[in-house]
Amino acid sequence: MAYLYALFIAGYFLLPMASGHRRLYYLLVVPAILLLWRELADFYRRNVLAGLLLLFATYMTTTLLWTSDFEAVAALQTLGLAICVLGFCFVSGYLWVRHAELMDRLAHRATWLAAGAALVSIIVWYISHPFPISRLEPLGVMHHQNKAGSAYGVFLVLCMHYIFTERGRDNRAVYSALALVLLSLVVLTQSRTAMTAVCVGLVVLVGYRAFAVAVVGMAALWALMASNPEVWVKRVGDFSFRPGIWEQVLVDMQGYWWFGHGYLVDPRVPAYGRLFDHAHNAYLATLREAMGLTQAELGRLIGRDKLTISRWECGTLRPGPEALAKLLALAARRKQAGVVLAG
Repeated sequence: MAYLYALFIAGYFLLPMASGHRRLYYLLVVPAILLLWRELADFYRRNVLAGLLLLFATYMTTTLLWTSDFEAVAALQTLGLAICVLGFCFVSGYLWVRHAELMDRLAHRATWLAAGAALVSIIVWYISHPFPISRLEPLGVMHHQNKAGSAYGVFLVLCMHYIFTERGRDNRAVYSALALVLLSLVVLTQSRTAMTAVCVGLVVLVGYRAFAVAVVGMAALWALMASNPEVWVKRVGDFSFRPGIWEQVLVDMQGYWWFGHGYLVDPRVPAYGRLFDHAHNAYLATLREAMGLTQAELGRLIGRDKLTISRWECGTLRPGPEALAKLLALAARRKQAGVVLAG
């Protein structure tokens, strides 16, 4: 099972599409969970953290039932994804405790793979994009800079751990080089979310010895964004909207402080005279609103459900080439038909 788990982790960097990576999970990890479910249940029987995680997941999926615009298909998709995430978390904990030595060896190999993928990503991207001002989109299934930077950042934290625990100067030198490559990738994604998570992980898991790396990484990230005035104005401007969004969310919570609106509810938040789909502005949401369509209406026109449209707009899922072609064709047809695209 540990080797199947390792193949799935490798898929983050080797597979080009998230859909293929999910199929790999269904083929490799899910069957192993079904075969070992009794052993997993015994392993977590008195684990408080596992119980809290299961309780939280149960609460979140239960909110599907009182969503105002409930859809059975969307609810089943969400429930399936929740089961997959829980299975992955429980399998990860089980393997790292029961097969610690083997998992440690696999973690070393995965760190090398991540650093290699990071180096290739940097070279391939900047062959055809301006260096260093363009935001790097790394190889793999993480189709958003925040997700990619966070995923590669996990292995940066591992590298720093190995630097301080490996024996021999040569081993420390190798992991220092790998850490430099991974840190460069996180910085070049220009993801403040990923860099903040990496800095916290470094300080908490490695200690004060990693503080200098965290400071250098954060300083390099902000210096990179400041080197391009247009990028700086946009990124800082987008961030300035968030206090108003958070304030409105807190106001909305007062009437639904216990049960919430439901998982599938429309996530849009009004603030500063604008309508935001979440804390980050979304081009797709702007295009949809310009056409005067709701998420459900747009989904029907291009053959997708409302939940998929919502995930596209929130950045948790990226539309494929076929879906993008349908979106552009729809926008063109509505413009030719005389529909004024607002904004």
